Amino acid sequence: MKAAALAAAVSLSIVSAPTAAADPSVDKFGGWGHLVDNGGAVITIWKISDLKPSTDTVPGYPLAGTLWEATAKVRAAKGSVTPIIPEFNTRAANGTNYPVLWQAATPAGISGATLQQGDSSWGKLYFDVTGPAPTQVVYNNGVEDLLVWK
Repeated sequence: MKAAALAAAVSLSIVSAPTAAADPSVDKFGGWGHLVDNGGAVITIWKISDLKPSTDTVPGYPLAGTLWEATAKVRAAKGSVTPIIPEFNTRAANGTNYPVLWQAATPAGISGATLQQGDSSWGKLYFDVTGPAPTQVVYNNGVEDLLVWK
């Protein structure tokens, strides 16, 4: 009986062991990327398109380089979703990252307000590009890329 219980516990621990992080979801600009949190209780869907130099102005933000923008759409596919805008970067082909200017409030910028299931929001993400031109937008949680558009 003890051997059976031990065998069951060992097999349960093997089944329950966390899996290694998967490669990030990579898509072309205009594609939808899915983020799943809380064991599937919350699903956020992002769409990024139109990465380009911007003709917009960002009042009160002193640029060190050239302003770039990307159009973003976020949808709460499941549960209430609060868009975590600061996790976006744009990245040049050589690996140089430029963080999103999340603190620069503009009328055209995407809102970080919480969305209820089924709701969506869209707007622009802005980046201060101080080196090589970016070729992709990434959603990075501070440890790894979760979503990539190129």
